[in-house]
Parts: sequence; C-alpha cells; structure tokens
Amino acid sequence: MAEKIIACLDECFELNGLYISAFNADTAHEEGATYLWSHEEIAALLTQEEFLKFKEVYEISAEGNFEGENHLIRKNSLQIDDIERKLLSARKMRIQPSSDDKVICGLNALAAIALVNAGRFIGRPDLEEKSAGIINQLLKLFWDGSSLGHSFYKGKVQKQSFLSDAGAMLLAITFLYENDNNWESLMNDFSHYINSFKENGKWIESRSDDFQTVFASCNDQPIPSGLSLAETGLARAALLTGKDTDPIGFGKTLQSDFFNIAAMIRNGLFHIYTVKNRIPWNMITPNSLQRTGEPETDCFNSICSVIDSKKITDHVMLKTGI
Repeated sequence: MAEKIIACLDECFELNGLYISAFNADTAHEEGATYLWSHEEIAALLTQEEFLKFKEVYEISAEGNFEGENHLIRKNSLQIDDIERKLLSARKMRIQPSSDDKVICGLNALAAIALVNAGRFIGRPDLEEKSAGIINQLLKLFWDGSSLGHSFYKGKVQKQSFLSDAGAMLLAITFLYENDNNWESLMNDFSHYINSFKENGKWIESRSDDFQTVFASCNDQPIPSGLSLAETGLARAALLTGKDTDPIGFGKTLQSDFFNIAAMIRNGLFHIYTVKNRIPWNMITPNSLQRTGEPETDCFNSICSVIDSKKITDHVMLKTGI
C-alpha cells in the first residue's frame, strides 16, 4: 500500500521535485469522467481470467455505484498489480482533469515526513534522500533565514507565514536529523522560529497587517493542525538534543489525535534510544526516537535501561517480538 501511494504521488502530483496541491473532481465539467468505469469497459480491457480476479478484489456491477458507472472500491488487500497497471494505462489515455499547480510549503513538508517514515519501515533508504531533497527545495523557495513563505504559484511566492507550514517543516527536519546530525543547526533555527508564533501562552496560526490575528486550533482533521505539528516538532527536537520536556495533557480522541502524539512524547511514552550506532528502524517500535551518544540506553516512562552495544539488536528484537 505504501509503495502504491508513493507511486501515485510521483506519477500524479510531482512537479519539478515538489508536489502540486490538487486535481479537479470533474473532467470537462463531467464529475468523475476520468475515474469511472463501466462494467463492459473493464470486461473488454481484461482477459476473462483477469476479469474474474478483478471482481474478487473490487466492487463492480453492471448497475454501477455512481450514475450507472463504477467508482472502483476495493473489497480486500489481495494483490493484482499487473491488472491494476493495465487499467491505469487505459485510464491515462482518457482526457485528464485540470490541476491546481500551487505548491504549498506545509503540505510538501508533510509528504516529506511520510516519505522518511515509509522508507524506514519498508526498507527504502532512497525515500529519505528524496525527503531531504524536498526539504532543501522548500528551504530554497520559502525560507529567507527569518521567516517562511506559504505557497508558490506561477512564479510568485506568497510570503505570509503560517504556523502549519513552520510546524511541518520543523517536524520533517527532526526526522532527517535522526539519521543525519548535519540538520542540527537548521533544527535549532526552526525551533526558535516556531516559538515566535506563541504569544502569552497561546499559539498563533498567522498574523497579517490587514487582518486580525488568527489563533491556532488543535483540530487535527482532516490533516494535523499547526498547533499539533509545532508541539510535536518542538518535543522531538528537545529530546533529540538532550533537553527535557514538561508533561502536557491529552486532547480529545479523534479531534486531537496528532496533538496526542506530542503528549505521548512529552509524557515519556516514547522510547528514547541513545546509541553510538543507530538501530535499524524496522527493529524498534514506531513510538521511538534515536539520538547518538553514550551511555547507550533505552528510556521509557522515566525508566532507563542500559544497553550493551554488542547486544543492541538482540535487546530490541526481544522487546518488540521481531
């Protein structure tokens, strides 16, 4: 699934190394025209054996599920990659929907975070390199050393700063720092910058000379809020550089799920590994951070256990059941 999402990003959304914002739902004023399929069309494109396999995996019918045609919905996770590629090739021959080619800083930084984590757990180190390339491009395009722009469209940068963009950038940099300490100076700069969005204990999403100050919320729907990104990025940056963090309360379930990741980190519910040589990420639990140093320890919930460097792999395999 992760590989297919990455392929979709690269094939549909990538433009000059960054990701555009969106595609229209309609094509030539007809909703779903690019993406809908008739039962007969699929049957004609596939062999009988392929068609039978396809019907085992996708909900399709002669009546359709959207205005007489089929919006493809999976029934299970069975792999039929060759059949899907065959239909995708046919779909690409259709007229395509128009796109919104705006590049938004924060959304690209979130994609970079996703790529880092995907690379860690599916064994694709090239994805971390791709993530670093995205962040470097965003820095070149939006960061002037003291403020971060928001979007780029038709050669123009919208320079108004938003907490959501800054928080996503800091968080992405903390992930890159875990495998490459050369990001430390930039991580510290962005931590300082993030704190400029806080006034009298309240987070500010944006300020403008011609509009009232907009305060940040921690509503993490449909994407993580600027407040949650900022809190998570600052917590990670602090712990990765050996600083302490104060506990915070948890937010509401479903409404503030990403904020609650920051709360977990700050309440000691992440493993903090201090190691001379980084442990392979797919050998430790997702609620883990790694920093280089000595003595080698695994700290969780205020309890630290010393790790024998020669037995790190065995230690982690035992704890995670791998």
